[in-house]
Amino acid sequence: MLDRYLIREILKPSMVVCALFIVLFAGYSWVIFLAKAVDALLSTSVLLKLIVLKVGIALEVLLPVALYFGIIVGLGRLYADSEMKALLASGVSPYRVMGVIFFLSAGVAILVGVFSLYLRPLAYEESYRLKAQGEAGLGISHLEPGHFYERRDGSLVLFAEGIDQEHRQLNQVFVQSEHGDKLRIISAKKASEEYHAESGVSIPVLYDGFEYKLTRDGGMTHMSKFSQLSILPQEKIAEYKRKAAPTQQLSVSESRKDVAELQWRLSTPFSTILLALMAIPLSRSSPRKGKYAKIFTATVLFAVYYFLGLMVKTLVEQGTLPIYPGLWWMVIGLGALVSVFVCLPRFSVGHHS
Repeated sequence: MLDRYLIREILKPSMVVCALFIVLFAGYSWVIFLAKAVDALLSTSVLLKLIVLKVGIALEVLLPVALYFGIIVGLGRLYADSEMKALLASGVSPYRVMGVIFFLSAGVAILVGVFSLYLRPLAYEESYRLKAQGEAGLGISHLEPGHFYERRDGSLVLFAEGIDQEHRQLNQVFVQSEHGDKLRIISAKKASEEYHAESGVSIPVLYDGFEYKLTRDGGMTHMSKFSQLSILPQEKIAEYKRKAAPTQQLSVSESRKDVAELQWRLSTPFSTILLALMAIPLSRSSPRKGKYAKIFTATVLFAVYYFLGLMVKTLVEQGTLPIYPGLWWMVIGLGALVSVFVCLPRFSVGHHS
């Protein structure tokens, strides 16, 4: 009964914190991706899919953070209302409270491990595919006249003077594309968008115009008139993305960057448990201070741990730090700190100032 009560008191704020972080992260991702959509790189549907994938990727961090702050707020309320003092006075062992939190965090750690080892790489793979697909084509249905739109790599620039909303066409269109050391310039009276089934992306179709091919020094190699011309998507060479690589593939790689990525994935479940245990002493407060007394301290500690982890990962990738123990130094260090809090009486659950 007591165990269920403690779990319920922790899970309620944890779910609120998790939902809040998901909304904030989704909003941040919307702003970031919206800039790419405006630049004609991503359609609205692709944008929404990418945001969902980004949130899925972030869950390996959001879930441990939500549990961490949920414990601080949940136990903090028990301290603020003197319930923890009453529980300890009635004979409840502080280590029983730690045991409940340990098993709760272990369950969350398993979920985080599944996300980190399996679902996160799949989400990265899908997000990379959607980005590449969006950048390969060039949808024009959402463009505004009077603006230059450019692919991120600068390989294609599009401009239109006006728009025909009734027929969903652009008027007086200018297109410039690069192919190695050659330039391709197209001017057309109209342009519309058409789905290209073979590549699965939307492409511009131009009507009644001229096509010019130039060299970098200004020489013209080709000029022609056309009644209809489709701008086909660029072929892109698939790049190796270690964040999307299967965990099994990383486990047999000898690349420093692959090993660092693997260590990051493997360390997240352990970090989840250790952060949860670290939250126990951080939740302790007197009734006059309230349940949110240690939120600032807890936020600083988590930020330091997280960004130190990113820094160590980068140093391992660059060869500044040895591959082994690599990122495990962070887990070992956090484990040692938690041990100090658990073993020293002045930091324990049952200690009262």
